[in-house]
Amino acid sequence: MSGVSPRFVINALSNAIIQSAQNSLSTMDLLLALKDGIESDARIEPKRKRRWVDFLVLTRKDFYNRWVKEDVHKALFVSFEQEAQELLGKYLDEVEAMLDNRQVKGPITSEERRPDERFLRAVEEKIHISDSGKQSFRQEVVRKAMGAFKRGERFGLGSHAPLNDAVQQYLFEQRRDVLRLVSSAKRPDDEVRSKVSAVERRLVEEYGYDAHSAREALNYVTTLLAQE
Repeated sequence: MSGVSPRFVINALSNAIIQSAQNSLSTMDLLLALKDGIESDARIEPKRKRRWVDFLVLTRKDFYNRWVKEDVHKALFVSFEQEAQELLGKYLDEVEAMLDNRQVKGPITSEERRPDERFLRAVEEKIHISDSGKQSFRQEVVRKAMGAFKRGERFGLGSHAPLNDAVQQYLFEQRRDVLRLVSSAKRPDDEVRSKVSAVERRLVEEYGYDAHSAREALNYVTTLLAQE
């Protein structure tokens, strides 16, 4: 057996609890407590310290960049569900026009134009649909939409899982400015505050966060987006 002892871990977590002004500890609080404990322990040789701290950094990246980002992503997406449904409708309109080789009429000016290939690819690339595979993917989407129509069903966000995922990711990219406002807006207006509160509330109600960890998750993902 190797590594830090259970007692070392318990002591680090105890120190984190004592020093925290919050009613709970988040995952980041725990990882930082372990990091501080390792770095301040004179009994651990420098080479081993670096190795163990690197383990913590990898753990943080895997957990936050993957799981926490996905939770925030989903919570934010639900807050913009109506926009997502409209985005799905636009994708279907553009795909059908592309496959039928016909023009698309603008909703405001009524001017006709070619289908928006750039938009279609921006959505499809979110789920790694290649240029060579786009045609079969689009045909599959249209077949499912037509099948739903014939059955008298509504083709919605849950009707095609890969397309649903693509729409979510596309919308997430388009609305990342809302996340940036979480940390940048010292006095956010009512609309921004409402959207941020909705995301936090959903993280608490549906994903097991509390108020402290939900706000931390939003701040972390905001910082992550700013670095991309």
